[in-house]
This record gives sequence, structure tokens and C-alpha cells, in this order.
Amino acid sequence: MKVFKFYPDNRAKFHFGDSSGKLKDIISSDQLFSALYNCAVLLYDPKEVEKILAETSHKILFSSLYYGIRFFNCDNGQSQEIFFLPRPLAPIQPKDKPTNLLNHKIVKKIKYVSLGAFRLLQGAWQDEEKYFNFDLLDLKILGGNFACTAEEVEGLELDNDSFEKIKLFTVNSTPRVVVSRLNDEAENFYYQEGMEVIYQQMGNYLISPFMYFICQGDLDRRLTAIIRFAADEGLGGKRSQGFGFLGRVVEEEWPDDLFLTKGQYYVSLSSIFPGLEEVNNLLYYELVERSGYIYSKYGRSLRKKQVRLLKEGSVFSGKISGQIVDISPEAFNEHKIYLNGKAFLIPVGEV
Repeated sequence: MKVFKFYPDNRAKFHFGDSSGKLKDIISSDQLFSALYNCAVLLYDPKEVEKILAETSHKILFSSLYYGIRFFNCDNGQSQEIFFLPRPLAPIQPKDKPTNLLNHKIVKKIKYVSLGAFRLLQGAWQDEEKYFNFDLLDLKILGGNFACTAEEVEGLELDNDSFEKIKLFTVNSTPRVVVSRLNDEAENFYYQEGMEVIYQQMGNYLISPFMYFICQGDLDRRLTAIIRFAADEGLGGKRSQGFGFLGRVVEEEWPDDLFLTKGQYYVSLSSIFPGLEEVNNLLYYELVERSGYIYSKYGRSLRKKQVRLLKEGSVFSGKISGQIVDISPEAFNEHKIYLNGKAFLIPVGEV
């Protein structure tokens, strides 16, 4: 598996939105694929882009864009990184262990679990009851929303209070006005929200976030060039205002059997548009909506077809593939508009 990591600068701004205009935590796999396709159009001839799309869409799977935390030791120059995955949507609770209200609130806030914690969850899956027999309070909680194992932060000279104070982003609201094209008068006042990266100094460590996504399949140099170009072009909205620049890009190889288990259940690391015959495999899931306007340099910006996808962290009782769907507006004939709803899955069960 190939992993692409991005290291945004301190105070870098991002606007990852959803269909309702609210901020999202991450860029989902279908949105990431669309952004890469738009960058490919800027780099290559349209016919070449169609060829690349045909070759990669069925052979390569993309996860969504997730976060990691980097601890850089300013004294010795060494760094330590922790990668996080979405918390599975299935219940996670210890068997026969009562929980009080305070602990329930702490556990409820956890949105992401580290690679090490996810391996523990894989072995804690209960086939008959269909839940994870695991206590999330046994993990180290970073910034309230991220949880990792004690081994992953072993050696860091930080206490629990410092871990709780870790903050990767802050949300800023900027006042804006809509100016009329006819008379240059302000017509509407509103606030525009955006995320801003935060670097923190704690003791000897500089703590900063990074972003990454995983690819399964053989990548050629063209696709690698597109991904590197996307880091400079930017992801998300408001790029004309300086939002979305991902910074330095680093490629990394992970073993293909990293998530290999013997279970027959799966957790998604991507947004998925399942086939009709795959719906019966749904176990735990949430739906997210995709709508809005298309972005194309070859025609008008028309509203695309509205679809609903399965959210990252959904759990399935069998392996599914997902599919690529055509969401082209009826009045748009310049080219097809596709949504990549292919499934990037991790098995869970007995290790």
C-alpha cells in the first residue's frame, strides 16, 4: 500500500464543506478523487485524463483524507508520528462493565482511533453479538477526539494533562459581504467559517498535525505527479482566498497485510456508494449527502445529481466493492461527471 502524507504550514487554512455548507473534519474519498481528477485536467490533455481515469478507477482504491499527529523533539531533532483512522460506527463497550455518565461523555467525543488502537479493536470484535468488546478508556486520549495506545506515545515526556490540551485546528469565522454587480452596494452580510492549523510547543516537543490517505493498487508516475500537484493547487473550497494548500508531500510504503485478519466483517475507510446487491451486507452505517454544483473548465457550473453515500467507519457483514456512478446533469453534454463510490475496507474479527 502506498501512503501520501501532507504537512501543512502553521496557520494554514482549510475549508472542507458538506452539502449543507457546514465544515467537515475530513475530505472524503469521493471528494478527494474528484479533486485529483480536476488537477489531472490541468496537467494533461483531456484524452489522456480519460485514459488515466479508466486505468485507475477500477484498479486503485483511495481512502479518505485522515489526520495524524507529529511530535518533533526540538532537542535531538527526532520525530514520532501517530496515524489515526475513523472510529467504527459499531458499538464499542466493555462486556459486563458499567459506565457512568462522565465516562460515557468522554468516550462519545472520540472520533478517531490510532493504527495501534484499531488493531486492538480488530481482535475485540464479537461475531455473535456484533460489537467490539473493548474499553476505549484504556487508551490515551489526545485533544478529546483522538485515542491511541500507551505504547504509541511511550517515550514522549508528556503527561496526561498535556495530551488532553493538544489541539490540531481552530475554527475561525470571518465576516463577509455580498456586493452587487450592478451598483457595487453590499447586499448581504454573513460569516465564513474555516479551519486553521495550529502548531503547539509543549516542553521539548513541537506538536503539529499532518494529513494522509492510503492507496491500494499500482500507481504510475502520472498519478503520483497529479497528487503532488494537488498539494500545491489545494483541496477544498475558498482556494482563491489562500485556503487548502497541503504543503510538503511525503510518500511512504505500508505492507499490504497490515490490516490482515481472519474475520468476515469489514470497516470502511472510504465513502461508499454500494450496489443494489450489496445493501444486504450493511450492519452499522450512517448516510451522508452529496449535492451542489459541478466544477468544470469545459462548461457551465450546473447542479449535479444528488446522491447519498455510506459514511467512513460503516461496518459490513461481508466484503463489498461499491461502484462509480454517473451524476452528470441532464443539460451538461461537454463530458461525464462521475462520483467514485468504490469501497476501501479493513477486515475485523479474530486476529
